[in-house]
Amino acid sequence: MKKRVFIAINLPLAIKEELNKLISRTKKINSSQSIRYVKAKNIHLTLHFLGYLNEDQINQVKNVLKSLAKDFQETVLITKKIDAFPNLNQPRVIFLSCPERAGENLIKLQKNLGENLKKIGIILDHRLWQPHLTLARIFGHCQFKTQNLIIPKLEIPVNSLELMESQLSPFGAEYKVLASYTLK
Repeated sequence: MKKRVFIAINLPLAIKEELNKLISRTKKINSSQSIRYVKAKNIHLTLHFLGYLNEDQINQVKNVLKSLAKDFQETVLITKKIDAFPNLNQPRVIFLSCPERAGENLIKLQKNLGENLKKIGIILDHRLWQPHLTLARIFGHCQFKTQNLIIPKLEIPVNSLELMESQLSPFGAEYKVLASYTLK
């Protein structure tokens, strides 16, 4: 049976609590029915979405993650500002940008991970990746206001990689950790 999987960095509970406060403040000035906010418990930093994989493919991905985790050091992300894909004038995805404090380590990890996943036949998104935390998705057209929003400068420790399963339901996605790998 195939599973819908992705590779992510999960967040500590304290960070999720702060993000929940930010989402609550954001909802007060952006209450359009077109906006669907992410539950704070589900917020994570996606490195690669892999789609539906069978057990053999999942085991190959686990081997890639186990090998790569040994080669990359822990780092820290710091939240910066609210932004949107493709942009704030025509938003589809609202996110909190997370440029890395400790150089290019995470971007290098994501790129290296992608190269190794391609070697085992996993098809990946080719868009330029930037570290971010998705806060909301927009369906239809609406104005998204960011003025007067106080954005917390959160320090997010990156010390492990998780292989996650995403189970879709009418009530939203539920996530389950399939495997976790500690960075050196």
